[in-house]
Amino acid sequence: MSRERLRARAERVKEEADLGEMLSEWGYSVVPDRQREQQFSCDLHGPDNKPSARYYGLSNSTYCWVCQKTRDAIAWVVEKELMGFREAVEHLEARCGLAPLPWDDERDAPVTPEQEFAAATAVPEGTYEEGCGRLRKFLDTLTAERDLDQQTLLAFWEVFDRIEYGVARQNWGETKGTQAVAALRSRVMETLQEAG
Repeated sequence: MSRERLRARAERVKEEADLGEMLSEWGYSVVPDRQREQQFSCDLHGPDNKPSARYYGLSNSTYCWVCQKTRDAIAWVVEKELMGFREAVEHLEARCGLAPLPWDDERDAPVTPEQEFAAATAVPEGTYEEGCGRLRKFLDTLTAERDLDQQTLLAFWEVFDRIEYGVARQNWGETKGTQAVAALRSRVMETLQEAG
């Protein structure tokens, strides 16, 4: 499935899924009403004795002051039901009874892992910050989609953190940082190909 198609499906689900109703079903003290805001206790950060979160009916989202996160229906399903992003979108489509989106051959052409990786991590030569930002987004996607096992993902994140620390605190310089990002990119790609 292409990234554009998944994004279109996700946007449709965010509009259609009634987050207030979902929160109520999960046992939170929220009355499904898209016209009002309501405080409730968020347990996603651990036990919560006070109303630390707010449901916003008009935007169909929540904000928790302890988690310091805004969440939509998809984010709630991902965290509450322990699903990947794509799985959460499919779950909410089924819940809302949404028909499949029409197929657009040009827009929805399947993307190979190599194309997705290249798009996510392509960096103009010598631009450490761009490469680092794109690699972070790519690792975020791999983590959300659970494309690799947890131990492998944690190892990649540890290397990524070391690179950022090296550039920020140990004065590696952008050249060394760019080389380290490229090396990590290559290793991630090799691992994906081996796992695929």
